[in-house]
This record gives sequence, C-alpha cells and structure tokens, in this order.
Amino acid sequence: MAATADRSAASFSVGFCARWSGIVLAALVLLLVNGYWLYRFDGFYDPPLPHGDGPDYESIAYSLSVGAGYQFAWEDPQWQSVYLESRRVAEYSQLSRRDWEGPTTSRPPALPWLIRWVYWFVPRGPLAFATVRSLSVVALSIAGLVAVGFAWRWSLREGSVFLPALAATISLGVACLDRTIKTYVEDFLTEPWALLALMGMVWGLMRWVESEGSRNSSLRWLMLGGVFFGVMLLFRSLFIFWLPVLAGGIFLAGRDRFGGGVQRGWKSAVLFVVVVCLVSGGWWVRNCEVTGRWMPMGAQGAASLRGGYSDEALADWGNWHSEAEQAMQRKLDHEEGVLGWTAVEREVALADLAMFETWQWVGEHVWEMPKLGAMRLVSHWGPWRIDHGIWKFMAFLGWVFVWRQSRPRGILLASIFLADAWTTLVLYETGGRFLIPMHGLLYSLSGVGLAGCLALVVTDPVHRMHGLDSTMAKRDNE
Repeated sequence: MAATADRSAASFSVGFCARWSGIVLAALVLLLVNGYWLYRFDGFYDPPLPHGDGPDYESIAYSLSVGAGYQFAWEDPQWQSVYLESRRVAEYSQLSRRDWEGPTTSRPPALPWLIRWVYWFVPRGPLAFATVRSLSVVALSIAGLVAVGFAWRWSLREGSVFLPALAATISLGVACLDRTIKTYVEDFLTEPWALLALMGMVWGLMRWVESEGSRNSSLRWLMLGGVFFGVMLLFRSLFIFWLPVLAGGIFLAGRDRFGGGVQRGWKSAVLFVVVVCLVSGGWWVRNCEVTGRWMPMGAQGAASLRGGYSDEALADWGNWHSEAEQAMQRKLDHEEGVLGWTAVEREVALADLAMFETWQWVGEHVWEMPKLGAMRLVSHWGPWRIDHGIWKFMAFLGWVFVWRQSRPRGILLASIFLADAWTTLVLYETGGRFLIPMHGLLYSLSGVGLAGCLALVVTDPVHRMHGLDSTMAKRDNE
C-alpha cells in the first residue's frame, strides 16, 4: 500500500511539473516566435497601414483621446500629422476623406477604446504605435497558449502523458508555423483580439460542460463564456450571427450533459444569451439612440453587405469588393442637402441604399445564390495551400476524436463551426479573413487529430486511443 501511494504521489508530481514546465515553455516559444515576426516587420513604429481598417480605428481612438467623442477625425491636422510624416503618405487615401459632424456607428468600440487607453499611458506617436502592435502579439500568444492547453486536455488519457504531450506539441508547432495569422499583428486590426476572446469563450463553455461541482459553480463558467462572447461582439459586430447557433449548441450540450433534461438545456441557453446582452447591450442601446432607428449593431453591416452581393463578388469566389459601396457613396454625394448631413445621417442613408440595392441584386440573381454561398465557403476555408489543407483536415479528425470522448464537448465545438459557416454564407468572405478567429481551435484540434491518428495506427482502433498510452506504459515498466 505504501509503495502504491509513493508511486501515485511520484506520478502526480511528475505530471504536475511536466504540465507547468510545458506551459511556461509554450508561452516563451509563442512570444518569441510571434515577437520575432513583428520584429522583422519594417513598420513596427509606423502608424496603421493604409490598406485596411487600421486608420479607421485609430482615427476614432484619437478622437476619444482628445475628448472629442466617438467620431472620426479625418480633417484634424493633429491626427493627420503622423500620416503626413509617414513614408507611405502617398498611399493614405484616408487623408482626403471628409469629416461628417457628430458620432459614428460604423465601427465597434473595443479596439478604438483599447488604442485610446494605450494613448493614455504612451503619448500618440511611434512608441504608442509599437505598443499597440506589441499588445496584439501578446493577445495572439495567449490565444495560442490556450490552444495548446486545449490540445493537452482533449487528449488526456489515464496512465500516460504521452498523447497529451504529443497533441500539445503538434498544436504548438502549427501555431508557430502559421504565417497567415501573424500578418494581422502588423496593423491595428481586431483579429488577434477576436481570436483571444473566442478562446476565452470556449474555455468557459468547456469548463461548464465538464464541471462536476455544484450547479451554481458550473453556471459561473457558462456565464464567463457569455462574457467573452459579449466582448467578441464589441470587437466584431458580425459575431451577432453566431448567437442563435451557439445558443442552440448550448441547449443541446446542456440537455446531453444533464441526461436529456430539456428544461436545463434551454435555461442554460437563455442564461448565456442574457449575459451576452448585458455585456454588449450598452453599445446596442447607444447605437439605437444615435441613429434613431432599430440599429443595435450600427449602420456599417448593412452598408458592407452590398459588397458581398455584387457582380464583383460573384466573379471572385464570393469575396467582398469595395466597388459597390464606392458607387453608393458617389450617389449620396449628389443628394440634396448632403453637405449638411451629420455622420450618422450619412451612415443611415448609406445603409438604406445598400439594403435596397442588395435585395434588388439578390432578386436578379436568385438562382445563383447557392453557387455564391458555395464559393464563399471555399474561399473561407482556403484550400489553396497544401499545408493549410493538411492541418485543417487533421482538425476535422480531431473534432471526431473529441466527439467520441465527450458528446457535449463535440456538440459545442460543432455549433461554433456551424455558426462560423452560417455567418459566411449569409454575409460575404474576404479571402479567408473571417476564419482567422477560428485558428486557435484549429490548432488544438489538429494536434488532437494527428495524435489520435498515430494512436490508431499503432494500436487497436476500436479502443478510443487508450492503446498507445498502454503501450508506452508497458515500455516504461519494462
């Protein structure tokens, strides 16, 4: 008995030390790799890049930092100064934009406020721009670390740490080698932060579905997942399309977890939605008050939709194009009294025109909608590179292994991927950009999938990946 207890204590000690040393090592590796990528970027101290949404977010952040409110500052000489001094000054079309008086609803608030708080501690300029990019590296690295932790946890097997360590190592390797996501830390963009918030949401939901403690304790994890999803919405409004699908997944997972209890399932789903609304509701109310319309997400979504339902999108695998929106802007320039409009009046008018033209275009191309949706999904998953195709396929196999271990886990993960696909189908795609926040989960599942396949090759596939651990344990005993 004493010998058994000693062996158990020793096993626990080794596993504990291995886990924490692995966490520290993974964190250092991710920070070094992501930091080195940013270090190689020659615009580390530059203002946001000209071709993207970065200047939009930074313009609002500047207005917040000088007490002007949540609005753009395109014509402000002080805001323009850092761009006029940039070596890319000729590329900044934003410098020719006109300011429309008053607050805007065209961008969600989380990133502008984050940049504004950076300006609170670091005066706006090269060092502050470098700080924003460095924080994006930290967010990306933390998300990668959570992904490694998921790979470990979802591969846990009794009697050995070999499979979890293998899955975690593979996940870490994929996170380090994925160059696509690292380009997003070079600019002022929401992707790294949406990725981090998504991983936080998954962490909360997984802890909820795995919790074996009191009901109140498990509900706290569910609420934490709702908080993180609310933060996701404050970074990227399009995640609102995820909410009904996620709520359905939580209902099914909760019902499965509580042995078919329908009441417990729907109560869990309702609680999640309520928490999300509490986190994001203030911004939604603000947008409705500012626009004077039922526009809780603001006016940007409707205006952008036209670029996804256009001849250019149909000819380019469902990818969004700006030509349709630019044409609508030119139409509005000829409206009577346009020079006296406020920013919100202009945004609402653009949204109304966009919705009219979008429905008109859909009516003229109704039979091509299935083709357009299929092209969007192909662009979304981007099977153009062999390496990406391999690790994404491994991620699918990883989901299968997770489902076999735990149906509630599998249901939650399936609902996330279905929500992502649904959003792409009804909106548009931008060269795979909408998939970026999902990369963390793909890292985790690719590690689980490859480790699981190795287990199946080495041992009996009927047993759920226990055999490889048993084989390794026997070798250790020998």
